Amino acid sequence: MKIRSALPSQAIRAFTLMELMVVIVIIGILAGITIPASKGILEKANKMAAQNDALQLKNAIGSYFTEYRKYPMKDPGPDEEILSDAGLMDILLASDAEAERGGLNPRRIPFYSGSKAKPAGEGKYRKGIHASGDGGGELWDPWAEYYRVIMDTDYNNRVPAPSFVEDVQNIPQGVIVWSAGKDNDDNEVQDNVMTW
Repeated sequence: MKIRSALPSQAIRAFTLMELMVVIVIIGILAGITIPASKGILEKANKMAAQNDALQLKNAIGSYFTEYRKYPMKDPGPDEEILSDAGLMDILLASDAEAERGGLNPRRIPFYSGSKAKPAGEGKYRKGIHASGDGGGELWDPWAEYYRVIMDTDYNNRVPAPSFVEDVQNIPQGVIVWSAGKDNDDNEVQDNVMTW
């Protein structure tokens, strides 16, 4: 008669509390390194997207000027600052209203095309065009604000410099476009995205 041992031939192996603590500390250190780095990468990507959209908007306004020999403004004042809201973008996107008689894009030429904006809450959007039902829309920067635009409406090949540009009265361009950046403050220049 054989007697069997009550102990299994292999012992059960498990993590000790100390080993689990070491793994948790290592994960915490890695997270502490990667999260700030990813925020910096995201901010760079937002600035690049804003620069691209601002340049594309500037080129769209230039193309409109080439086509119609005037700037896309309903009542152009003397080099006033306007926004990339529906007033400007309906013209550049060739909305139905702007293609009708008396509209500013009667040939219905779409001068601007871009990605669809994403909702940002409180009626705002980010990173692209928020389209309206009639073919128009609004252009939003990555920080859920409109781009700012100044056009040379007195046709002297220069626009007045915005207030945050120091020691310069005029910029020798027909159109300038900028975003106030993440802080939405023009006077905090370090994060502004400009086309000049």
